[in-house]
Amino acid sequence: MESGNRRILVYQPGYLWLAGAIALVVLTSTAYILFQRGMYYAGSELEWLGQQKTDLEQQLKTAQSENADLRQQLAIQQRSSEIDRRASQEVRNEFATLTDEMQKLRDELAFYRRILSPADNKTGLNIQRFEMQPIAQQGRYQFRLMLTQVKRNKQYVRGTIEIDVTGTEAGASKVLSFAKLRVDDGEALKFKFRYFQDFEGEIELPANFTPQNLTIRVKPVGKRAPPRLEKTMKWPV
Repeated sequence: MESGNRRILVYQPGYLWLAGAIALVVLTSTAYILFQRGMYYAGSELEWLGQQKTDLEQQLKTAQSENADLRQQLAIQQRSSEIDRRASQEVRNEFATLTDEMQKLRDELAFYRRILSPADNKTGLNIQRFEMQPIAQQGRYQFRLMLTQVKRNKQYVRGTIEIDVTGTEAGASKVLSFAKLRVDDGEALKFKFRYFQDFEGEIELPANFTPQNLTIRVKPVGKRAPPRLEKTMKWPV
């Protein structure tokens, strides 16, 4: 109702409640829709993450399997390399052994040639070599003697060998015989051969004895025996 320029407003509370209810319904619906959309997108995200997790787990298994294969291949290569290294070392050792054996054979061949045809034309009975080496036990020595018969080896030569050591003991000169110094046996050295013969043994010197010289005497016997030999040398140790 209007009177002149004034307007009269009639207050109706029912419309306000209706508007509030409508607003509440709208808000509730909007919230529900947003919630549902959020659940949908969250579910999709979770599904995508789950698929990603499954893919990553499969990739991890594949990587672990490939890693295991690579480790196995590496182990095989290492074993193969070790086998090759050992085989190569064995070949080198065998080659060195064969080389040493060939050198020994060459030395023996040269030795036999010297016996059959000596360069110095020195025929008859000879002291080919004499070696003396100390061994572990104090005062003990190992000796090796070789006699040869050159160009006159159609018949055997026989006889005995005497070896004496000259030195000092307590300031006095003294001569010791190998027959008394030998520790393996005390028998005299006897020989019988056509081409050559080796002698080996051990001696032990007295603790206070200082060796200086060594004399070897080769005494052949028989009707056609070659001349005797005598050789003196400095103590060879």
